[in-house]
Amino acid sequence: MMKEQSTKRRLWPSLFSEDQPIATINEWIKVLATIWLIYLLFNTKNPLSIYFTPSVTEFRMHGSLGLDLRLIGAGLLFLGLVLASAWWAFGKAGIVKLFPRWRVRDGFMTFGYGLLTWLFFFVGNFFADFVHAKYFVNTDSALDLGQFDSWSNYWVVTARYVPMMIGQILALILIFLALYQIGRHIIPQTSRFLRGLTTFLIYVVAAVAYAGIMTTPLNPNFAQNVWINGMMAIPMLWAYRRTRNVFVPMIGVIVLERAAIALVLLFSM
Repeated sequence: MMKEQSTKRRLWPSLFSEDQPIATINEWIKVLATIWLIYLLFNTKNPLSIYFTPSVTEFRMHGSLGLDLRLIGAGLLFLGLVLASAWWAFGKAGIVKLFPRWRVRDGFMTFGYGLLTWLFFFVGNFFADFVHAKYFVNTDSALDLGQFDSWSNYWVVTARYVPMMIGQILALILIFLALYQIGRHIIPQTSRFLRGLTTFLIYVVAAVAYAGIMTTPLNPNFAQNVWINGMMAIPMLWAYRRTRNVFVPMIGVIVLERAAIALVLLFSM
């Protein structure tokens, strides 16, 4: 049994075998259509997104358990919808293949790829500063600012951020897997060069798609998001390709980001 699991773990991407993909076009349509719906619900101006996004004053002065539950519920709902799309398309077997058994070496790779992701983030920010913007937008949301006011605010934002970020990275990986299957079908895999070209193009398109997901009313400049979030997507996809475990890129990014903010809060109080 252990040998069978090890063999399956070596297949990449792990959602389906490279030789015998189990995902059909209809299944990928279910996933991508749901991700698009999630984007429309959470990342565009509509009553639901406004309800889940308080103003700076409301968040800093709230003192309300109801508001905290609303913020945390947004993260849980976001993640729940992404997981539901995978379950709807692939069933329990697909979910299990996305979250295989944790290995000791996955822990080392989590930390390493987490640092690499944030390195790419800072490099992307550097180049994003050269992108011309026709308008000025304050990209610091109420939660970004308010979490530095108190530990209670920090933990509320963390409780929302963790499931939200897991959902976003899971959406990135699902998009990547869909593109991988499509790319291998469209581009002939008859030589090492064509196989490498396929993989390169899939990385680029998946990173751009992730930048699109991260383009919101608070961060509306798509070109800047391509540099910032698109750059972050590359090492996260590397981490998934190396480990076949979606938890590796998720934990690395989330833990380092939350720890950095906690240190700032600790020394500023």
